[in-house]
Amino acid sequence: MDERLLPRPYASTGGWLCLLLPTALITSYLHTQTATPACAPTDAVHRLLIAVAIGMCLRTHCFLLTSYLKTGLLIERASSLLPGIATSLWMTLLLDMTWPFALIAGLLVIRLYQHVYMSVLRGLPQTFTFGEAAILVQGLVLFLLNAICRLWALLTSEPQPATDFGQLNAIMQSALICLLFVCVMLALVRFLRQPLPFYVLMLLLLAAVTCAPVTKPLPLIALLQFMFKEHIRLYIIAFYLLLVGLTCATVSWQLGNSTQASTRMRKIFHLLIVLVFVPGLVYQCALLYIATGIALAIFVVLELLRLLQMPPFAATLAQAFDSFKDVKDAGQLALTPFCLLIGCALPIWLTPCPCQTSAQDSPLLLLLSGILSVGVGDTAASVLGSKYGRNKWANSSRSLEGTVAFVLSVLLSVWLLQLSGVLDMSQAKWFATLFAALNTALVEAFTDQVDNLVLPLVFYIIVGLA
Repeated sequence: MDERLLPRPYASTGGWLCLLLPTALITSYLHTQTATPACAPTDAVHRLLIAVAIGMCLRTHCFLLTSYLKTGLLIERASSLLPGIATSLWMTLLLDMTWPFALIAGLLVIRLYQHVYMSVLRGLPQTFTFGEAAILVQGLVLFLLNAICRLWALLTSEPQPATDFGQLNAIMQSALICLLFVCVMLALVRFLRQPLPFYVLMLLLLAAVTCAPVTKPLPLIALLQFMFKEHIRLYIIAFYLLLVGLTCATVSWQLGNSTQASTRMRKIFHLLIVLVFVPGLVYQCALLYIATGIALAIFVVLELLRLLQMPPFAATLAQAFDSFKDVKDAGQLALTPFCLLIGCALPIWLTPCPCQTSAQDSPLLLLLSGILSVGVGDTAASVLGSKYGRNKWANSSRSLEGTVAFVLSVLLSVWLLQLSGVLDMSQAKWFATLFAALNTALVEAFTDQVDNLVLPLVFYIIVGLA
């Protein structure tokens, strides 16, 4: 093992985590083709993402294998080339690419993944396990590929009638690409980490996000038109702003309390995110979709302010991080808040055409995977397990009572949503939900990985295969 790599302490390698994103992509592909054929991903982009995700998974396993086993130079070289060649083969099979082009593309993409993966582990020591870093870097590479392919299609194909979701998707992808470019510049150019250049860079980022010609009209105007198009949308935006105010009040109260936040206090954020996602998914899916992108961008900017110690916000942000950090926040990065947002939003990001106009076609149960597993199940297991848990699982700090609370809370929530007419549950869906709740609860009880990231993917895969 490379001595310069310092994974998160007191945790296993988590190598199995790199299987989750490829499996989730395959699940979403199969689910949308069988359940919503009108939005089935018949284009090549989804198949490309599947091929690359499988290749990145294979590259991670080869890296872990050669790191922990004594191998010769020849085997190390072969293991570094094999995933790229395998990715090229899958590209030719799934996309009908010519072999030379597929070989170059496969080797380059896997090389990019390996470089970013190693850079993340070295640049953020003790922040991720090997599996957690694999999921996040896989997601980053897949996002870049998807955005590049969509942009290329936009430039080379005939213009399609604009939809609200299509415009919001273009705005969100272009904004996150700009933000990623800013992060890379800050990592490479030390001068930009000083206060004045940093804030100038943030202003340029804001101008690029709101005025880039990715939509007609410009993104800022398109967003304003979208916001004021429906009265219910304005009500939900006002509700979201109220929740933001409650979040700020909770953080302010905790900082004034001058104590370390308890597990139950941290779970308040789980409940708040449930209040954000459920009304959004039921009534305003497109609004929730763009809101997840905005929230992720705000999280990144706030984390940059804290890590780079930018006045006048750095001290308050550092105090909030110290007060609310979890045992898994061992490194420099505030890992659990990011993973909470990403875990709840992943089902929306992974599902093609998540915002159906027809309630019958909407894969709502699939989209609720993050909320049911993390916002409901994990919260119930943590709160009730810490208070009433008496019988501990073998080789685990979690209790049997907490696991039972996890399963029952998920089933109760789904039943209430069905009773209110929000979810249309068949017998097969109920069986899949029960099976998903049981397995996800067991993963929560025994894993030492960041459950905010792991549990939604496990739940999503099982429900999506139903």
